[in-house]
Amino acid sequence: MFWKKLIAISASVFLMLVSACNMPGGPAVVSGTNQDSTAAIQTRAAEIVASTAAVQTALANAVASTLTAMATNTPAFTFTPSLTPTPTFTLTPEVPMVSVSVQTNCRSGPGPAYDILGLVNVGQNAEVVGRNASSDTWVIKLPSNPAITCWLWGYYATVVGNTAGLPIVTPPPTPTPAASFNVIYSSTTVCGVLYGIKFQITNNGSVTWESDRVITTDQATSETVTVDRNNFPNFNGCAAASTDQNLEAGEVGITTNDGFSANPAGHSITATIRVCSLDGMAGTCLEKTITFTP
Repeated sequence: MFWKKLIAISASVFLMLVSACNMPGGPAVVSGTNQDSTAAIQTRAAEIVASTAAVQTALANAVASTLTAMATNTPAFTFTPSLTPTPTFTLTPEVPMVSVSVQTNCRSGPGPAYDILGLVNVGQNAEVVGRNASSDTWVIKLPSNPAITCWLWGYYATVVGNTAGLPIVTPPPTPTPAASFNVIYSSTTVCGVLYGIKFQITNNGSVTWESDRVITTDQATSETVTVDRNNFPNFNGCAAASTDQNLEAGEVGITTNDGFSANPAGHSITATIRVCSLDGMAGTCLEKTITFTP
């Protein structure tokens, strides 16, 4: 725009100069002396110079005015940098990995009925190789021994990676609970004219015992007494000091026979203790026989 204006002004000035050079003069002097002719020529030249100076002054003023106007009307530009956020990339492992927020057992199957094969600790990562049908338990390689695969409950677990291709693994059969107990003679108690014998039972299996039968025989008197109960009472005298309704895995309890009519002290006593997983001597049952002298 500036150059267009400057060219237009220059063209106007050029036309003014041409016009000034061709301006008509006064009538030619054809008479008089040579001095008069020279004076007339000098006067005419002075007029042309003066006209040219006026045109140059006008040109300078026009250029200056144009430059001032352009400086005044030129908009101010403010440069605002545009920042584009740098994208953050998260790498997804090709093999699904699992971690836990709480130390979690890893078992031979999906549930507490299965044996514990190891632990997954907080901060450890384990490779996931399968899942159950409901995707709430993962089959993993045990971090402490990757040669062992085990089942990890997903409640405290976080899996990273693509699990769509994981196979659905059929759980192994639920293991048959180990049933076991141990019994020893504990002490003798007296209730009136009856002599009771107490036995200590330790449940060292995984089956809970709900009922028991105590058969005792005094070899010296051949007296045999039997009693069935749906609990495990600890008698002191004629009253039960405490009673366990059942004996869970690892629990120790006391049961008492029905009482001899003669003092069994110094006699050989044979006792058969039978325990069952249901009331009424039903379910899974085991029994042991011991011989002792109170």
